[in-house]
Amino acid sequence: MDRAESGAFGTPKGEAEFKDWYWKTQLGKCYYRLGLFKEAEKQFISSLGNLPTVETYALVGKLYNRLDQPLLALNYMRQGLEKFSSDVTLTTWIARTNELLGNMDESIDHYKEVLSNQANHIEAIACIATNYFYSDLPEIALRYYRRILQMGVNNAEIFLNVGLCCFYCQQFDLAIACIERAHAIASQDIQADVWYNTGHIALAIGDVKMADRCFQLALTCDPEHGESLCNLGILRLREGKIDQAKSCFYNARTKAPHLFEPYFNIALLAHQSGRYSEALQNVNKSLEIFPEHDHSLTLRKHIMILYTMI
Repeated sequence: MDRAESGAFGTPKGEAEFKDWYWKTQLGKCYYRLGLFKEAEKQFISSLGNLPTVETYALVGKLYNRLDQPLLALNYMRQGLEKFSSDVTLTTWIARTNELLGNMDESIDHYKEVLSNQANHIEAIACIATNYFYSDLPEIALRYYRRILQMGVNNAEIFLNVGLCCFYCQQFDLAIACIERAHAIASQDIQADVWYNTGHIALAIGDVKMADRCFQLALTCDPEHGESLCNLGILRLREGKIDQAKSCFYNARTKAPHLFEPYFNIALLAHQSGRYSEALQNVNKSLEIFPEHDHSLTLRKHIMILYTMI
């Protein structure tokens, strides 16, 4: 009986002592999916001790990012790059982590390194294009987005970004065509963003009524869309409807607490109506989210002067 059991279930001594890196990595994945992050960490680190692999280094980095320890994640992924020089997976994870930390220059440098090793890496192309767009270089961003289109990626997000780049490059005919294409193929989860950006284009060409409708349609697609609520509040303020504007700003603050605009607009209205305590509280919150916002800094300066005079 003992021999039969040994023949059916017996394993070599090395495997019995659990020194197989592969099964440690797989076990770590299972723990990660179950939310048992500390157990997953032990398995991944143990697997690296047996045999360092690109996959395991990437999993360790992903785990530490999930645990909100991005610096530790960067440390392990850089160790991986020392062993696996110019690996695309690890370089991409380093770029992502730096982007999360706000180190945009370093992130873009790593994305460019990714492209030097893999020219068709869509994520790297898109991130570099986005960086150029927000650096007020839409004509360069357009080249990257067009490259993604040439690679066969046809979704609403790409057409929307191409349309915005064309618009800011003064190519209005192409911009409208791309925005219409984005509307035609947009899925439910992206429709609110498409309508929101369409509203911005309408504002830029002076069609305030169309912009108002676009922002309302964005809220119809996604009632939690804080950006559209904030812009609707601005339009109501322009119409002199103060109470409706306040309602929009308060709703935007509740539904999108990561935005600084609702806090600033509430602070501005409170300052104009003499509620300086509320104004100071909201403008401080605005500066917590966006410390370099010039208008918030100016408003807080005026409020502090009033407090000094009192």
